[in-house]
This record gives sequence, structure tokens and C-alpha cells, in this order.
Amino acid sequence: MKLENKKLLAVIRYMLTIHLSGIAIFSLFRIALYLVNLKYVSDVADKTELLLGALLKGLQFDNWIASFISFIPLVVLSVVALLAKIPRTLLAGCNLFFVLLYSLTFVVEAADIPYFSYFFAHPGVSALKWFEYGAETTGMIFGERAYYPYMAAIPATIVIFSIVVFRAGRRLYDSQTIPTTKTNYFSGCLVALIVWMLCFAGMRGSFQRYPLRTGYAFFSDNAFFNRLGLNPVFVFVKSLEESSKRYNGVNDLTSLDDAMDAVRKELKPTVESGYSLDRERRAEGTPKRANVVVILMESMSVERLGYRYKGKLLTPFLNELTAKSYSFENFFSSGVHTNNGIVSSLYGFPTLFDKPSIETNNARYTGLPYFLKRQGYRNLFFVTGNPNYDQMNAFLSDNHFDRIYSLYDYPAEKVVNNFGVQDDYLFEYGIERLDEIAAEGHPFLATFLTVSVHPPIVVPKQFENAGDTDEQQILAFADNAMKDFMENAAKRKWYENTIFVFVADHGIVVGRYEMPLNHIPCIIHSPTFEDAPRRFHGFGGQIDLFPTIMGLLNMSYVNNSPGIDLLKESRSHMFFANDHQLGCIDERYFYVRNLAENMDFLYALDDGTDNAATESQPESEKLEIMRKMKSYAVSMTVVSDYLMKNNRIRPVEE
Repeated sequence: MKLENKKLLAVIRYMLTIHLSGIAIFSLFRIALYLVNLKYVSDVADKTELLLGALLKGLQFDNWIASFISFIPLVVLSVVALLAKIPRTLLAGCNLFFVLLYSLTFVVEAADIPYFSYFFAHPGVSALKWFEYGAETTGMIFGERAYYPYMAAIPATIVIFSIVVFRAGRRLYDSQTIPTTKTNYFSGCLVALIVWMLCFAGMRGSFQRYPLRTGYAFFSDNAFFNRLGLNPVFVFVKSLEESSKRYNGVNDLTSLDDAMDAVRKELKPTVESGYSLDRERRAEGTPKRANVVVILMESMSVERLGYRYKGKLLTPFLNELTAKSYSFENFFSSGVHTNNGIVSSLYGFPTLFDKPSIETNNARYTGLPYFLKRQGYRNLFFVTGNPNYDQMNAFLSDNHFDRIYSLYDYPAEKVVNNFGVQDDYLFEYGIERLDEIAAEGHPFLATFLTVSVHPPIVVPKQFENAGDTDEQQILAFADNAMKDFMENAAKRKWYENTIFVFVADHGIVVGRYEMPLNHIPCIIHSPTFEDAPRRFHGFGGQIDLFPTIMGLLNMSYVNNSPGIDLLKESRSHMFFANDHQLGCIDERYFYVRNLAENMDFLYALDDGTDNAATESQPESEKLEIMRKMKSYAVSMTVVSDYLMKNNRIRPVEE
């Protein structure tokens, strides 16, 4: 059969031009993502082969996006082309449709590059939470110079793509001929049907049993190249789908009763039965009633403590402090967001994936602020910027803090960006408030949340020569700000009876694993310690700070959290999470559960390889190790989830 309807052929050419142009631009963004993140592949021997594999996988995911965008215009234009001349208004509408839809994808593609560099993950639905705080988010984006190339790429890409679309549309309109009796409508319908089916196949994305899934990108044992193949728009859409289906992605892996039995065996609560982790801790002797100062250091990973410039450490103060304090070598953050670090460090409860720790739970916690307040402490929280960001003000006020100092308390001339004042002024202002509380005769719990290391970075002039990059310079500044704070504190009378805790709110992306390894420093320093320095090699995390500090204070309390006193108890593993992954680590292995794809990974820490232990393999030592680590992490998370959702963490007098 001979197809003489040139309009249908012109429609197909028009659609292919736009379809392939969109995929080409997606590929260019993928290459840019690769080039910006070369640090993850510097030691990979077969990087060229893996890059080609990721690019090929990427075509599959890019085609999925392009096929969904193309389907409706393809059907409409091909039907009209078979019956009549395509109206100019219809073609103009299709052009505008493509420009608008693809423009949205280009925004996501461009934003994905700096996001991925920071979180080692493509943005999911949880990223939308940032837009609830418009001023802060806008300031963060436009205040960081490193983001300017990505912002510039958006209009440039849209303009280039728009030119391609409108030129293709003009060619289609000009190529139309009036249908004649020679037109073979049967062959035309057959060709149109085949093209529709091909487009539908692209929307399905796979000829396997299930449609295209995130897991199809995992073609190697290198987590970076697996992620490189993914399209960030695809990831966001799938994240949106998952967010409507689940609250906690591990509840279906075990029953609450089995999880509670496992956790009770591990933690040995004093309550004999029921859904409770309460462990009554009776102290012997006189409580210390020492002041407690917690410094939540923005993004201060263990790796950053080793950064050097011209042979000198960028964080000399923190390294020197470590050498004369209690320090914990295998310590991990509960999540990858600041709100996770606040809840875990002060109240002892872990991160529950993509649900912000502060916003998810309406229940009131006990934790360190509650028990110290019962002992007559004044609880103060110092934040550099807007206290309502992440709903900190409401959460902290409702959970036993007496006063939250913030942007509204500082002079306007001290504000440097959308996140408020710099760390040095935060400490300068805070130490004066601590002097006032001490003068009143009250012990205090003071928490400082630093932020200067977070983009947008503003480097003070005196530190512009402290490193080659903004990151190096601001690290040196942050370290010096903490040094000045401790030197000023040492001049106060209250210093001699104070415990200082330096811990990161979360780390930075390190390694090439399926999820970030949230390895952070934890340093506890006090003039009251007679046996410092001490190094602790066991596993611990932010959730352990509450009971550990209570133990140092020698105070009686009820521990209703999954945290432990690291000076008196020990962990065989440590567990943590990010938006859609659960991790568990011991001395030899790192287990990861990908919630979105229901996939398990087991890495050997000595070489970073994925041992590919799966439930479908025969029994093996590695498989048994993976099952044990999985059970530990899942049980702890399921029980914590239940306690938080069902208000089983309320203050004891309630």
C-alpha cells in the first residue's frame, strides 16, 4: 500500500523533531551532571564504560518523559491530518503546549544538578516543602553564586528549544496539501496506529512484566552511575506517586509485634510488656546539674575535618578539641536534613524518611529538654534566621524550650543573607544571654544551630584567603567562630560547670554507596571531665545523645526513645535514613534498603563494592548478614514510627 497523505508524514516529522530535540537536551543535562560530579568517579577504573551505560539507560528514561508529553498532540494532529488541513490555531496551541511542558522539565533538570551534588539524590516530593518558606528558599537560590550557571541554563535552553519547536511547526504548516481521492485512508490509519503504539510503548518504558521503574537504572555496582541514568523528572513523578501510597515504607516488611519483640530484646525496657520502650534509669549519688551547650554544626561531616589548604587543616580548632575531649569515631546522623538532626539529637528519635521530623509528629516529646526543665534548667535555642522555617518555633516551644532567639532578636545590619546572621554573631549574641541566665542562678540547656556553611555562602573578607573555594573559606570561618566562642566561654564563671556537645546536624554526601553514609563528628568536652581524652569506637548516632548526656549529668530519667547511653551501653549496628532509603552499618558492611524500588544492597566497607546479596540467592554468609542488619534497622524504624504516630512518647506526668 502506498501512503499518499503527506500531511501525516509531516506530522510524524514534526513530532520526531520535537521528541528527539527534547531527549537530546535531557542528555546534555545528564552530561553536565556527570561533569559537575567528577569527584564521585575519580577512582573508578572503568568510568568510560559506565558512563556509556548510564547514557544508554538515560535514553530509556528520557524517552519515557518525552513520550508522555508527545502522546496527546500526536493523536490529535494525526487524526486531523487524515481528515483535513491542520488549522493554524491548533498548530500554534501544540507549539505552546510543547514549549510549556518541556520548559518545566528543563527547570527540574537544571535544579537537579546542584541538588544532586548536595544530597547525592534526585529531588523528590519532599523538596516541595522548601517552597512553603518562599523568602528563605528564594534567597538560598539567588544568593548562591554557584547556582547562577544552572539558572542561566534554564532560559537559554527554553529559547533554543522554542526556536526548534516553532520552526518545526512552520514546516509542518507549509508542507500541507489538500487531500485527494488518491489518499489511502486505510494505510494512513494503519501508520497512525503504529506510531501511537510506539509512543505508548515509550510511555510504558519497558517490555518487561512491569512498566519502567527506578530500579531499571541500576545496571552496575556503582551507585553514582546508576543514578546518572535516571531522569530527575521521572524520579519526581514516581516520588509523588509513592507519597500518596505510603507514610512509612518499611511497615510492610515486618509486623509491629515482631518488630517490638526484636527491639525489646535489644533495648530491654523496664516495662514488662506492651508497646513501650520505657527504661527507668536511676542515678546513684548527687546529680551534676552542669550546664549543657549543644552546637549543631551545619553539614560538618567527618570528611570535612580532614580538609586541608596549603597543607594546613581548615578546621584546626575542632581537630584540637577532639584530641582533648570525649570523641565518637563511628557516629552517624539520623537523616540528611536539619530538622532530622534537631529531633534526633535533642529528643532521641530517628528520621522517618521523606516526612519532616518536626512536621510529621503532633505528639509531645520528652528527651533532653523535658528532663532538664524538670530539674530547673532554662532551655534556650539560638537560630541564625527565621524561627518559623521548618516550623522550628512552634515545635520547640511546644517541646519544652523556654526561649527561641532568632532573626527577630538581632540587629538588621548583622543579617548577611536569607538565613540571617553569621555564626560568629550567633555565638557573640548567645553568650551574652547565657551570662544573663547564669547570673539569675539557673543552669541552662543552650542549643546553637549554625548555618554559615550552608549555601548561599557569604565569606567574610578576612577569610577570603583561607582557601581556594568558598567551601574551604567558609569551613575555616565556621571553625574559627566556634574557637572564639569557646575562648569567650572559658572567661565565664559558668564555663567550669558546663558540658559542650559539638555534633553535626547532618553530614555531606560521601562515598559511592546507594545512599549517603551519614558519618559525622561528635565531640563532648567539659572541664568537669577528669578522664578526658577518651575515644569511643562503638557505633552510635544522634538518637543516643539524649541518654548519653543524661548519664553524664548523673540524673534519673525515663528513656522512652530507641537511643542508648553510649558510655554505658553498646550497639552492634547503627541505623539511619534519608528521604527514601534506610541504612544500617556495622564494622564490615553497609546495608541499604531502597524503599521506592523495594531493593536491598549490601556493601563491603573495605572496598565499597556491592556484594549483590539478594533474597533469591542460595543461603550464604553475606545473605545472613544482610538479613540481620535489615531486621535491626527495620524493627527500630517500625517501632519508632508507631511510638511517634500514636503519641507513646508523651511526657511521663501526662
